[in-house]
Amino acid sequence: MGRLVFLGVVFAATLGAQDWGAEVEKMLHEFMACKSPIDDKSPCNVFVSRALARVYGIHDFESANNGTGHLSANQIADKLAAPGSNWTKLGNAGDQAVLEQAQGYANLKKAVIAVYKGEGHGHVAIILPGKSVASSAWALKVPNSASFPLDEPQKAYIGKPLSNAFGASKKSVVLIYGRNF
Repeated sequence: MGRLVFLGVVFAATLGAQDWGAEVEKMLHEFMACKSPIDDKSPCNVFVSRALARVYGIHDFESANNGTGHLSANQIADKLAAPGSNWTKLGNAGDQAVLEQAQGYANLKKAVIAVYKGEGHGHVAIILPGKSVASSAWALKVPNSASFPLDEPQKAYIGKPLSNAFGASKKSVVLIYGRNF
């Protein structure tokens, strides 16, 4: 089954008549039309913030304080790790059990994200419903994901392995979080 059809079926109850897959695909096209990212306040963090709001009604990463209306990837990482966060750290992306738990939660319509806090700017991706697949880069089975990298719009994708979002060298520093409900 195609990823967009699958996503639409999984989230039909969440969005009523709206097709989640079509909504995410629309967001990808909007992003791809803007080939000149401004700074860390664009691509991945804006996509994740908007997608979580549209799909789950979660507005945790919106901010009126920075002019973009969204937290940066590094600010998202800080908010996730802060005491009293609405998110639970599942663990490190280098742990197969954590990756399996992340995919399982996403398949149960729970919001799950992966985040890397970096110097300058970090990166954040969404774990999507689907099947985990073997990743030669991480030597693990990794969850399905969507990613919109800063300064590299041609590398944006929906429905590829999570290892594509972060590369081989970052699996031990990428953290996975699930939203508390």
